[in-house]
Amino acid sequence: MNCLTQRQLIAYMQDRLLPVNKRNVESHLDHCTHCQHQLEHWIDELHQTEETMWEDSLSANMDQKIIQMLSPHPVRVLNPATPSHQPPAWKQRSITIMKRMTLAAAALTVVVSGGMLISPTFASYVHAAFTNSPIGKADPVAPVSNRILQKSGEPGIEQAAKKGFAQTVNVSATDQGITFEVNEVMADPLRISIAAIVKDKNGKPLDSFLSEMIRRDNKEQVITIKDKQGNVLKPVESSANEDPNEDWHNVMDTDTGYMSLDRELRSYFADISEIPDELIVEFNIKQLDDIKGNWKLSVPVDMQKAKAATKTHEINKTYTTPQGLKLDVKQMTFAPSGVEMVIDRSTTDNQRKEYSYELVNEKGTVVAAWDSKAVTRKASKQSNVIPYLKWDHTRSTENGTRDFHYFQPIDESQSLTFKLGSVYTEETAKLNAKLDANRLEKKEVITAEDQGDQFTFKKYQKDPNAVVDVEGYDGHHRVNDDGTTTKLEGYDLTFEATLSPDTAAMGPYQYWTITDDTGKKYEDIDYMIAKTEYKNDRAIFGGTIFLENLTTLPKQLIISSEKRMVEHKNVEWEVPIYARK
Repeated sequence: MNCLTQRQLIAYMQDRLLPVNKRNVESHLDHCTHCQHQLEHWIDELHQTEETMWEDSLSANMDQKIIQMLSPHPVRVLNPATPSHQPPAWKQRSITIMKRMTLAAAALTVVVSGGMLISPTFASYVHAAFTNSPIGKADPVAPVSNRILQKSGEPGIEQAAKKGFAQTVNVSATDQGITFEVNEVMADPLRISIAAIVKDKNGKPLDSFLSEMIRRDNKEQVITIKDKQGNVLKPVESSANEDPNEDWHNVMDTDTGYMSLDRELRSYFADISEIPDELIVEFNIKQLDDIKGNWKLSVPVDMQKAKAATKTHEINKTYTTPQGLKLDVKQMTFAPSGVEMVIDRSTTDNQRKEYSYELVNEKGTVVAAWDSKAVTRKASKQSNVIPYLKWDHTRSTENGTRDFHYFQPIDESQSLTFKLGSVYTEETAKLNAKLDANRLEKKEVITAEDQGDQFTFKKYQKDPNAVVDVEGYDGHHRVNDDGTTTKLEGYDLTFEATLSPDTAAMGPYQYWTITDDTGKKYEDIDYMIAKTEYKNDRAIFGGTIFLENLTTLPKQLIISSEKRMVEHKNVEWEVPIYARK
C-alpha cells in the first residue's frame, strides 16, 4: 500500500476530505507506522510554530475568534461521540495537540517532514477552512502567469520579485511520465528562492515536497550550487556530517501546486564581494514519492543585477558594556530581498553573553529589532526578522564571534540608529532541589528557590478527565530509521519554573544536572516543554522531565544548577549607523 502524501495528511487534519477519502486515510493510519510518524512530526512542528511565529502577531483574542469560527480539526476526531474504546496513539496525539495549540497557527502554517506548506494568504486559507471545501473536488491548476514568486507569501522575496529581480528560466526534466520543472528564480547576495512544480503526464500538479525528492535511506545531495566554472560551492563553515539538503526549505502553494525552494546564500562567501556574477543550481533527483527515476536539470542564475542593487554601508562603531560585552557594529547591507547587519562580539571574561538591539528611524519608529534566539518568543524583542531560513548567524573570529542578523527589506531612504537594548550574562546559581522518593510517590509538590527563581516538582500524573495522555501520547517513543517507533521505559516528573524579573527568559533547565543521593549522574534526560509564558516581567516555564531507563526510584533525586542567565535591561548606547543622503 502506498503511503499518504502530505496533501492528504494536511487535508485530513483540516477536515477537507470527502467522507469516503477520510475513512480511507484513517484506515491507512491505523496500520501504517510511517504515516503515523509523519503526522506526529507535523503536529510537533505546528506546536513549535505556534510559539515561535504567531505570539506577537495576533491580538489577545484573535486566536479565540478564529477557533470559534473554524470547524474542529478534524470534526470526527476532535468532537467524537462518547467513545467505547481508547483511540490509537496517532489519533490521541492529534486530539491533544490540536486542542492545546492555537488554531490560528494551524490555519496559517503547516510544516510536514522537513517541508513547509503555507497558504498564499490568510484570507484564502480561512475561506477554505470556513467552507470546508473537500480537497478531492478539484485538482490545483498551475497559473499561467510567470510571476510566481511575486505571490510567494514571503515579504522580502515578493518585494524583490516585483522590482524585477525574479528571472524566468523554464527548464524541466521528464522521466517515468513525471516532469520536474523550474520556472522562476530570485537570487541576491543574501538568499535564493526557486519556483518549481512536479506534474504528471497530463500536466496536472502532483503532491511533492522537497522531502519526497530525497530517499529516506540515504543522504544524497539533491540540490547543488556551483559557479560558472563548475566548482561546487559550500558554506564557509560547514560540517561533513550535516545533511546536505536540510538547509533548503520547501514552501508549497496548495492552490497552484507550485513549491518555493528557499535557502540563504550568504554563508557560501566570507565577503559579499566574493559572490560571482553567475551561479548554477543543479538538481539531481532520483526518487519522487515511491517512483524511482532520474530527473536532472541545471538552473542558470544571473547575479549581476542583484549585486549591482546591493549596497553595503560601513559603520565600525565599538562599545564595551558595563557587563564586559564588547560590540563592534561593522556594517549594514541593503539587498533586494532583505537587510544584513554584521556585528563582532567578544567578552572580557570568556563567559557567555548575548544582547538585543533595535534599528530606529528618524521618527523614532522601530523598523527592525534583534534578540537572542534563546529568549522565549513571548519575551522576545525581535521584529521584522526573516523567518524560516537557516541563517549562519555566527562565525568564529580571532577575538570572538561575528554575528549576522537578517531582516526583511528596510526603506533605504531613511536615517537609522542602532540602539542597544538588553545584555544577557551568565551568572552564578545555587539551585539545589532535593526530591524525596517517598514524597514523589505520594504526589506531593516539592518546591525550591534560588535568587528569586521559584521551582516546583512532582511525579507526573495523568489527568483522569483528559481525552488522552497530554504529556507522552501513550508514552515516550524513539523513532527508528525505518520509520517505526520503540516505546521507552523511564520515570516522568512535572516541573514549573517562575523566574525572577532579572532572570533572562531563557529555559533554566539548560543548566540543570540531575543526580541521586549516591552521586550517580543521570545523562539520558528528555525535557518536554508544555508552557512558556511571560507575565509581569517574569518568565514561566513548565513541562515534564523524562529520565530514560529509570525503573527504580532512588532515595533522592537532586536537581542542581551552578549557572543561570541574567538580563540587564536598557543598557544605554546608541549610534547612527546609516544617514540618508
